[in-house]
Amino acid sequence: MLDRGEHGGGARLKALADAVARIGLTLAIGIAGAFLARSLAIPLPYLLGPLLACGIAAMAGAPLRAVPYGREIGQVVVGLAIGLRFIPAVVLTVAKLLPFMALAIVLMIFVSMLAAIILKRLAGIDSRTAFFATAAAGVVEMAVVAHQKKADGDIVAVVHLIRVTAIVTTVPFLVTIFGADGGIQPVLVPLAGEIWPLLALFLASTAAAFWVRGLRLPNTWLLVPAIIAAVVAGLDLGPFSIPPLALTIAQIMIGCWLGCRFRRSLLGRLSQVTVSALVVTAFLLAAAAGLATLLSYATGLPFVTSLLALAPAGVTEMVLTATAMHLDSTIVTAFQITRIAVVMSTILFALRIFESLSRRLGASSD
Repeated sequence: MLDRGEHGGGARLKALADAVARIGLTLAIGIAGAFLARSLAIPLPYLLGPLLACGIAAMAGAPLRAVPYGREIGQVVVGLAIGLRFIPAVVLTVAKLLPFMALAIVLMIFVSMLAAIILKRLAGIDSRTAFFATAAAGVVEMAVVAHQKKADGDIVAVVHLIRVTAIVTTVPFLVTIFGADGGIQPVLVPLAGEIWPLLALFLASTAAAFWVRGLRLPNTWLLVPAIIAAVVAGLDLGPFSIPPLALTIAQIMIGCWLGCRFRRSLLGRLSQVTVSALVVTAFLLAAAAGLATLLSYATGLPFVTSLLALAPAGVTEMVLTATAMHLDSTIVTAFQITRIAVVMSTILFALRIFESLSRRLGASSD
């Protein structure tokens, strides 16, 4: 007769084997999706291919599981690639855009409030849930705050997931159709001469991001490596560049993670919310395009750079799109990170304003 220790050990091995099999299936589907997307000339194939392939598989009921910390490690790689471009001349350019950045963020917060009002009426949900579901910040952060404020966390998660996925899969096509190659090429450095410094930089950045992850900073896994790499670039300790293969692997990891978040049962249960979320996403994207036109006119930035800077989606995905189009990813990063930081730091104040506005609109419609 087996003792409890042997029985428990067997159960753990079985659970481990099941997890490994699920991860292997996810990677196989994601990699296949990446190569299919590349063969079809889809923009950003190593991100959108795995996202769409894993999303479809998850909706079909496939037993998927993302690589543990795969998304976070992918964000570290992207953050390093961004930060290494922050040479002093780039920092000065970003600093000159601060007034436009502040105005654009205020306008986007106002637009997200309008989107919340639309979502509330279309989906028939309460004001707080609608507010957190359309706030231009990360899905995890908004879901946590929504739960704390007695809002419906499932609805918040679904709307954010649909918004991010729809914009991530739409914007690269729009950028490809309406934009032109920005001509900003990565620094080419022989990998053999920089492999050990790059590895040290990666390990230090990963450790630092892990250490400060509890401080509620926006996009810690992207921001902290970007800051560290920017210091390295600013001190002229390079030149370094992230190998293309590393960026490809990072995109596949992030795409698989996004695709795995789809669940047929949740989307089916919230079908009215799902349709309403698509309408609201279209509104947000149209508003971002309008603001991007104004920003481009006022600053001289290319329209596609302005659109990526203002699009209410994931920072990592918008930066990867900018990098693929050889646009200025540092400007996109600055706008996106600042937006999320401002939204997260003012979210409760903005909630009070929204609830007051919502009550007045509700009273006026009676």
